[in-house]
Amino acid sequence: MSKQKIKYFQVNDKKTKYKCKKGSYEKIRTLGEGSFGKVILVKKENSINQNDSNYFALKISKRFKREIKKKKDSILADEKDNKEEEEKPIEMNFLEFRELIIMKRIKHPNVVNLIDYNLCHEEREIWILMDYLPTDLGKFFADNKKNPNVMNEQFFKKIAYQILNGVNYLHKKQIMHRDLKLENILYDEKKNIARIADFGLSRQFDYDISCQYTDVGTYPYKPPELILGLTHYSTAFDLWSIGCIFVEIVTGSHLFGEDNALGVLKLMVNIFGSFNEKVLPDFKHFPNWQLLENLPQIEGIGLRNYIKSKKKFEFEDDKFYDLIERILCIDPTLRINAKDCLLHSWFSNMN
Repeated sequence: MSKQKIKYFQVNDKKTKYKCKKGSYEKIRTLGEGSFGKVILVKKENSINQNDSNYFALKISKRFKREIKKKKDSILADEKDNKEEEEKPIEMNFLEFRELIIMKRIKHPNVVNLIDYNLCHEEREIWILMDYLPTDLGKFFADNKKNPNVMNEQFFKKIAYQILNGVNYLHKKQIMHRDLKLENILYDEKKNIARIADFGLSRQFDYDISCQYTDVGTYPYKPPELILGLTHYSTAFDLWSIGCIFVEIVTGSHLFGEDNALGVLKLMVNIFGSFNEKVLPDFKHFPNWQLLENLPQIEGIGLRNYIKSKKKFEFEDDKFYDLIERILCIDPTLRINAKDCLLHSWFSNMN
């Protein structure tokens, strides 16, 4: 059997108007580009006023085709047939299609909602029209790192509550995000609303519970069980990412700022101490546990001590530290879930 290779193409940038199921939209500018497509700012066509409700984010998947490697004994084959076979496009980008399926299931104030969509079979593109928010939390906190109105416990608590509220909703819908990070949480400063975005790596676990694909997420936000190769993981994955996000907001830097497995594990050991059966039961049965063998045998400085040494603002009591230690628990079976986080005493004045 011939080997198959995927070749990606750029999204068609010549378009200035996009017609979806519920209406037409005019392109304003490109907002960003990812692995599978672009996100552009669009405005509803023929809209009378200029208010925010007429502006949306449109995600467009890249087109791609399957290239088929020719065998030596196929040299005499008809050149025309070979060319047609090589340029035959794949029907749909499955990851983008799965994202659309997931977004059709969700609607929540702290999650980016699906407004409209279009399956463009002719161009092999999927258009997903979503809420538009001006920035993401990564950019927002970077721009406001010296702003006392932002860098304080109460403001942070409101943002943290919204993130957990959105994740709790997703988990109740049996959806794992699997790529939570500051850049994937959008923010509207005028309305003080944070919304979880980018469901390209999300997974529904009501009918697909095994989740055996471990090459997901971003290293600074990946939980230890995934880095060590555990294939049957749970929503505890998302909670670990949330914990990393919270520490990043509080300290202004990544908790585990490396882009490889060994580098992240080394930082984990520096904070939590060496892995053992008490910290992570049966860890030597994990596929990649050998990564830990060459790491130093140390106690670690402790998560609470790490945060206190780097925090950018003060906390009134120890309630936040109790919550973050429950979230960033090495053993995923003991990690607190999103619902219980919302009921934690740190959020008592928000209920």
